[in-house]
Amino acid sequence: MPIYHSLGNIPPKRHTIFSNPKGGIYYEQLFGTEGFSGHASLLYHVHRPTQIKKILDSYDVTPRIAIAKNIRPMMLKGLQVKPKEDFLESRVPLMLNADCTISVA
Repeated sequence: MPIYHSLGNIPPKRHTIFSNPKGGIYYEQLFGTEGFSGHASLLYHVHRPTQIKKILDSYDVTPRIAIAKNIRPMMLKGLQVKPKEDFLESRVPLMLNADCTISVA
């Protein structure tokens, strides 16, 4: 049985148009940590939750392989990675192949 908790103004029915007092509408977002299954929260926003604020230039984040075809055991010191402001630049690939990259940030 789901547990409902409401805070603030909510519409009488879910997934309907919900007008705000300023003449616009509230935008709905279904937020869950397990995709479309499990517990989820229905959030209402003044602005669209998917609204794009700005588009920056793209750059290549493909990892560069230091030792090709290396199969010897290694100690991975992932906690010693220095943090950076940008989350894309902060990623440090530890292991990779054609299908998967394991990184820390």
